[in-house]
Amino acid sequence: MRRFFEIAAQLAHDTDFVNFQNGVVRAAYDALSQAYASAENEVSIITRLVTAINEKSYGRLIHIAANKIHGPRSYVEFNFRDKPTTRELGDMVAISIVTAGKRRLVERVCIIQNKKAKNQNWGIDAEQLFLLKNFPPFTGNRGIFRGMDDVVFRNSTGCLGAFGLLSEPGEMIFASAPLLAEFLAQSSTLEPADVSFPSVLQQGGLQSSFASGPVPFPGLDPDEYYFILRDVMRRIGPVPWPGVGLGIPFLGNLHFARDLYDFIRGWTQINIGEFTCWRGATANPEVDSFATRLIRTANLGRAIDFPVDERSVEMSFEGDIAVLLLHMDIGSED
Repeated sequence: MRRFFEIAAQLAHDTDFVNFQNGVVRAAYDALSQAYASAENEVSIITRLVTAINEKSYGRLIHIAANKIHGPRSYVEFNFRDKPTTRELGDMVAISIVTAGKRRLVERVCIIQNKKAKNQNWGIDAEQLFLLKNFPPFTGNRGIFRGMDDVVFRNSTGCLGAFGLLSEPGEMIFASAPLLAEFLAQSSTLEPADVSFPSVLQQGGLQSSFASGPVPFPGLDPDEYYFILRDVMRRIGPVPWPGVGLGIPFLGNLHFARDLYDFIRGWTQINIGEFTCWRGATANPEVDSFATRLIRTANLGRAIDFPVDERSVEMSFEGDIAVLLLHMDIGSED
């Protein structure tokens, strides 16, 4: 991982990398504004977004691939408190992968449900929010998990499930499901004025729970990270990381993005989603298998070696879902 931290620190100082991010953002804004100008629905908006950001690259280091899997929407059955219910899992998955050549080092996954504002507010289904916040055991009804029983997803970061709040004239707010639940309180609709950080987060205390704070990295000793970081900063210089102090603005835990700029920057800096692979080892097998099958079905990630296990082989894949894949290849490791 030392080489990754070195490259990440260099990117934090790299104007060309910022220009790459800005180019992806511009393409995303163009797609959303065109969709809104044509009064399109969520499905069409996300389809335009997929087309707009597909094949964006930063040299040979970073490549974005995006595709849409077409088919029936993916519904799952679960208990909403004590009541059996069926809801859609999500309509978009944002994945970021770091490799050394073809070998995976890090992978993060975030399942997103997009909602288009109507009459200046977003209607949020309480049962789907419950699903994406808590990930209770679920059974496939139709679509991605058809025929699968008692699927359990671990959500250690609190950002495996999230919502994309779409609005005119072409904008998206990103919020993790736990944070969106805080915004809503007991309401079923959300207005723009409701979307702001709770004051307790602004004051510090819990800021790293919902902002770009560090997350516990499985298998990485804090002393090891400290020595790697100290060595990197000795040669490159300090990098400010809001809310944390001196560090590298990668591998954080971003739960909220006010606009597409924040979202694209967070995603391209590996700050969004649940860790499914860390230091080359699978960290969350169930979610990792889901993501692997999703990537393969979308015909993406052909330059990456993915593990093959019973979960990914048995998973029946039909669905209508967009897959956004960011691949950073750091080359050979030290």
